[in-house]
Amino acid sequence: MTIDHVIQSEDIIWRRIGEDIVVIKDDGQSTHILNKTAAFIWELCDGKRNVDEIAASLFKRFDVSPEEARADTRETIETLKRAGIVKYI
Repeated sequence: MTIDHVIQSEDIIWRRIGEDIVVIKDDGQSTHILNKTAAFIWELCDGKRNVDEIAASLFKRFDVSPEEARADTRETIETLKRAGIVKYI
């Protein structure tokens, strides 16, 4: 797994709505609704944590195994990266 830190992209607007987070690209061309788990991961993408650290936080917060936490974190971050709303630094 990468040791790179993950940060939210600068060209987005986001708001929490209940347990979900809605992320909109500044250009208005895409909107993403993040469920409870993805929202938790999203909020940890602050540039101070790497994927392993985010996965460790997910493991502590939710009732999943360490392996599930790593897999879910990696998959979610890659999906967010493909959407252009997070990046590695």
